[in-house]
Amino acid sequence: MKNTVNAFLVLVLICVVFITWITYPVWMSSVFKTPSDPDLQSKLGTFGDSFGVLNTLFSGLAFTGIIVSIFLQSKELKETRQEIKLQSEQFELQTNALNKQVFENTFFQLLHLHNEIIQSISIEHVDHSAFGYSSKRIVSNGRSAFKPLYMEKYGEGGFKYELELKENECPSDTNGYYMMFHEMYGSQLGHYFRNIYQILKYVDSSNIENKKFYTNLLRAQLSSYELGLLFFNCLSELGNEKFKPLLERYEFFEHLPYLDYISDEEIGMYKIDVYGKTNTELINIYKNEKLKKQETPCPELYVNEPQANSPLFNLRNE
Repeated sequence: MKNTVNAFLVLVLICVVFITWITYPVWMSSVFKTPSDPDLQSKLGTFGDSFGVLNTLFSGLAFTGIIVSIFLQSKELKETRQEIKLQSEQFELQTNALNKQVFENTFFQLLHLHNEIIQSISIEHVDHSAFGYSSKRIVSNGRSAFKPLYMEKYGEGGFKYELELKENECPSDTNGYYMMFHEMYGSQLGHYFRNIYQILKYVDSSNIENKKFYTNLLRAQLSSYELGLLFFNCLSELGNEKFKPLLERYEFFEHLPYLDYISDEEIGMYKIDVYGKTNTELINIYKNEKLKKQETPCPELYVNEPQANSPLFNLRNE
């Protein structure tokens, strides 16, 4: 409504100026009678020319008005741009907040799924809580199943007997040893490790800020024995190519203790980044292992040789 009124007033002003310009000679002749005396006409002409200075003044004022108008328009345009920029920033903040909300909803759903997978794991093993030697077998479910999985089934080579392997059929390298373990317990642990990989991959491929915060939340869900099994899983062909770099990028073993059956050589198979900044025990072992390899004349001869702390060494010397 306001724009319509302004347009109407502008149109009226243009019409008034146009009518004044058309009728100017007529009403000037009627107001100021033209004399017939040539001398008087000459004087009047000279008097009229004296108003040229006044015309110059009004022209200057008009030009000044144009400059002021341009300045005001520029100021208004600048304010408009600032408002548009502010609106864009607010829109970006709202978009980021919405994206973060969507990301976190999916992330915590994946964590919930991770815990559901843990609850589905069930392992039958020897009851080590009994006093002295015991052949009694019990079933551990959920997170409590990871200790016998790591200690008895993997470290002590329990899978070897369940697969009815002979001594010479047991692999002598870390990858082969774990793959035989996976053949027996992959149905229990395969989807567990795949879900952890998908969560790390989801965080890594997102545009969310502070990705380390979310990977730390995931890492906090894992017990020491879960980290131990994850350690060997990613040294095998199952996780070496894609899974292992994600663990190294997000310092996933910063709180991994120096568990039984983890050898110094296997600690050196990862990049040092995977142990973070606070796991000084494993960091020092890693550095010492690298120094040993530099001092060894033919390190390729020792790549697959297990050390005394390794389950491969224990199996080989039974």
